[in-house]
Order: sequence, then C-alpha cells, then structure tokens
Amino acid sequence: MLSHEERIAEVKRRIAAKEHQKRLQRGRITAVSCVAACLAVIVGFSLSMPGIVDQIELGTSSGFETAATMFGGSAALGYIVIGLLAFVLGVCVTILCFRIRLLNKEEQTEEQKGDNADGTCQ
Repeated sequence: MLSHEERIAEVKRRIAAKEHQKRLQRGRITAVSCVAACLAVIVGFSLSMPGIVDQIELGTSSGFETAATMFGGSAALGYIVIGLLAFVLGVCVTILCFRIRLLNKEEQTEEQKGDNADGTCQ
C-alpha cells in the first residue's frame, strides 16, 4: 500500500510523462509540417520556373559590350534561382536532421531515466 505522499508523487510523475509525450508529438508534427511546406514551395517554384525564365527579357545591349559579363545574353538567371532553391532545400534538410537527432537523444535519456528509476537497468 502506498502512502499519500507516494501516490501524489506518482500522479505528478505520470502528468509530467504525459506532458513530455505531448511536447514530443507537437515537435514531430511541426517538423513534418515544415518539411511538407518546404517541399511544396520547391515543387511550386520548379513548376513555375520555365514561365519565369521565358518572361525574362535579354539585355538591350549586344555585341562586344556584354562579351565579358557572366550573365550577358544567357539563361543564367534560371540556374541561379535553381541553385538558391537547392541551397534552401539543403538547409531545411540539415535542420530537420538535427531536430530528429535531438528528439532521439531526448527519448533515449528519458528511457534511461525511467529504467534507472525502476531499478531494472544499471
């Protein structure tokens, strides 16, 4: 039979565990939502890119004035935008991987704390 203080401590421990599970679930939902939003933005830009590139007017100067420029008379703007989008995707994936790693570490430490409190694992 548990004493009154032990029952209160057990109820508080259960409440803390449920709140921790809710925080983890919200974190996962947020991460998945962010990934879905990033993918939707990238796919949207990728599908609209040909129309954007077709609307770009080439420079009015021609000949020797633009011969030495990097962007003169080419579709380099499309490559620049795609490169920036690839960079943003890489940043999003990196942040996602760090968040997943952090969540896994938190779960492992919680499991270890729970095992140590039960006395089943040393």
